[in-house]
Amino acid sequence: MIVDFTIKNFRSIKSEQLISFYADKKPKHHAGNISYIEEDLGVLKTCAIYGSNAAGKTNIILAFEALQEILINSGDYKDGDPIECYEPYLLSESSSKLPTSFEIEFYIDNLRYRYQIEFNRYEILFEKLDFYPTARPANLFTRSSSNDWKSVKFGEHYKGGKKQIAFFSNNAYLSKAGNTPDTPEIARKIFNFFRKNINTLLVGQVVGVYDWDQDESTVKIINTFLNKVDLGIESFGIDKNISKDEIDFPSNMPEEIQKKLKSEFAKKEYFFHPNNDGELVRFERDKESRGTNRLFKLLPFFIQVIRDGSVLFVDEIESSFHPHIAELIIKLFNDPLVNKNNAQLIFTTHDLVLMGSDTMRKDQIYLTEKDQINGTQLHCLDSYDSDLKDSSPFAKWYDEGRLGAIPKIDYRSISDMIKKVF
Repeated sequence: MIVDFTIKNFRSIKSEQLISFYADKKPKHHAGNISYIEEDLGVLKTCAIYGSNAAGKTNIILAFEALQEILINSGDYKDGDPIECYEPYLLSESSSKLPTSFEIEFYIDNLRYRYQIEFNRYEILFEKLDFYPTARPANLFTRSSSNDWKSVKFGEHYKGGKKQIAFFSNNAYLSKAGNTPDTPEIARKIFNFFRKNINTLLVGQVVGVYDWDQDESTVKIINTFLNKVDLGIESFGIDKNISKDEIDFPSNMPEEIQKKLKSEFAKKEYFFHPNNDGELVRFERDKESRGTNRLFKLLPFFIQVIRDGSVLFVDEIESSFHPHIAELIIKLFNDPLVNKNNAQLIFTTHDLVLMGSDTMRKDQIYLTEKDQINGTQLHCLDSYDSDLKDSSPFAKWYDEGRLGAIPKIDYRSISDMIKKVF
């Protein structure tokens, strides 16, 4: 689970901004929305990010993707390669030349870690990894030089393998160590957490789970889901009658990947709808709505995230699901009897249906605003004055502009220009 994430000088985010999933207040209000990996530290299972267009909501998700890129792939960069995910705030001459920095606190196997990294276009300038064997952090390693790989300092707890590894100035140490078999296990564990357990779903993106239809429990869940959300679907089936030989792949694509893709492309889903007489009528997938097809594609992925206890970031969740279905998915993540492995869902949205106090706590909702001087600013509802209660109508107050973070629209200027041009 992720405890908090700090971003500085990345895209529309100029000054340091913190998004925190730490829950330290009101344990009785939606207590099930909180996981306690440690007895005295609660972590929220879901988080919603609101704001007007271009306020920077998506950039929070892209910052996580940038951190993943640094941690997973920078170890493979050749000497002198640019760090493509370096995207500083460009509306200030000073910040456009400053480094980007990320700091993230997270849990793996009930142990808390904190990782910091600072980089520019061609160099990792600073890197540090701490963990919490007690209430106080202990250092595992610190890198304060961009290119002197022998100067990395290691803490006494960082042991169990080869510690000192050569790297270029654009390689993150953790990316190199995590992908090397004889390094300390802790480095490989963190590397694989970011590689396997953090997922992002951007608008229009399609993700899949290989051979999910071979898992009986997943099939049962999806059949129940489709049947109980008023789609008029009784059940589904999958034909595998498309010739695999008809598919051409690039010659350099690994054979194992070709095999998996051929297997997936050979599948054709169909759905059964009951008619007026109660008989089941088969509908091919192209007869279903676009929304139903997208829901069907994404459900195995969401089930896998909950089952594995992974972290999922979804941009504009309402673009994938009807608001009531999105609300259902959020409730499943918040339900401690369903979400037994502490999966997390962080999503951006414009949909006010999802802001209800009957589903979310104040500390689960963030608002984004942006101005030319300070860039994107993050505000948690929990930081608002005492007039905003747990039972307050969050959505109504937000829609009325009482909480800010809504677009400032000048109707008169727009309409006058249209009348003038036309």
